[in-house]
Amino acid sequence: MSVQVSKTAPGKINLFFAVGDVQENGYHPVASLYSSVSLLEKVTVSEGISQGISQSISIAVESPLAEMAASGAFDIASVPLDEKNLAYRGALAVIDAQGLSVEDVSLHLHIEKAVPVAGGMGGGSADAAAAMAAVNEYLVRTDVVATELSGEHLLELAAPLGADVPFALQGGISVGLGVGDQLTPVELSEAIQPLHLVMVPASFGLSTPHVFAELDRGRAVGDYPSTNGLEVPEALLEALRAQSAPIARICEIARYIENDLAAPACALAPELKKTLAIQHEGIISSFVSGSGPTIAFLMDSAESAHQLEAALKRKGRFAVAVEAP
Repeated sequence: MSVQVSKTAPGKINLFFAVGDVQENGYHPVASLYSSVSLLEKVTVSEGISQGISQSISIAVESPLAEMAASGAFDIASVPLDEKNLAYRGALAVIDAQGLSVEDVSLHLHIEKAVPVAGGMGGGSADAAAAMAAVNEYLVRTDVVATELSGEHLLELAAPLGADVPFALQGGISVGLGVGDQLTPVELSEAIQPLHLVMVPASFGLSTPHVFAELDRGRAVGDYPSTNGLEVPEALLEALRAQSAPIARICEIARYIENDLAAPACALAPELKKTLAIQHEGIISSFVSGSGPTIAFLMDSAESAHQLEAALKRKGRFAVAVEAP
């Protein structure tokens, strides 16, 4: 029986995202508080039919993408299945690090998507992380190489692929500095309850580079303020770690949620403001996820999250209740 290796990696939200001014290298320094969510991308590696890396894609049945695809709002063909795909680049990084070339292997990557595409939730980065982990194990199980790369080595390889890829490999909650790739995990007590959110994807995507470009344009003419500092507030970290009453803890966390990309995302897609303004019992806070256009609602309980999800679906909106650690 042929060898198959499957690995998953989570989508993410940014509970805090401060962006510095663009540098000469074109990158923006950031201070981010990453949190994984319970939407998982899955990559399965198996033997290809020819030398090199081939790819295919499907949509996870229980995900907002399934509903979006059924309505025609999401076109799976928009995801590249060549070297432009981050999963391909992640697989290639592992192959190169093992001293091989793409001509030395015959791999097929099957990507099962659950995270909205171009939705500010790091779905492509999760694909890359899952592909790296799966290829790393597959090469050993098929006796192509003798030993796997270490987790630390994978993190080093992930950084050049994009700021969100190292976090997708690691998961959990982390402070991200630099361009988001300098990660410091935030340790939480096992007694602390997860956060409950409802993610509302749009029927369209937003290009992250376009959102950053709009931020740069707006700051140059005074439309958007410069960041107050590239540091995740200690008060937010304390609120996450607090073992106080659940509602008090959630409300304290909500006080410090901030995203410098929210205003430029809303400028590029003004309809997001209507989603942010949705009112429903149990909503503590609403915010743009990363570079958008997915909107996150921080809820007071799992029950409220599922009630909001159901209410939005009845109105024809795509929504999914998720947990964050």
